[in-house]
Amino acid sequence: DCRRTVSAPICTEKEVQPLENSKELMKPCVVCLKRPRNGNIIHGRTAHLVACFTCAKRLKKGRSVCPVCKKQIQMVVKTFIT
Repeated sequence: DCRRTVSAPICTEKEVQPLENSKELMKPCVVCLKRPRNGNIIHGRTAHLVACFTCAKRLKKGRSVCPVCKKQIQMVVKTFIT
């Protein structure tokens, strides 16, 4: 059983925008208003970190759109912030 893993950046360094207000990350999920924002909602070459992983997965499973920009959710990635 051979498996190959391929990794590629989804954006170039020029496209990365710095998080100017890290206090936004400390706010709770915009959906449940309880859990921390750790469900990165990815659509195309952009993403929004506004929901907890549980709510973000529910949005994707329910075929909902991103609560910020209304784009179709392609995937959800659990994000760890240290």
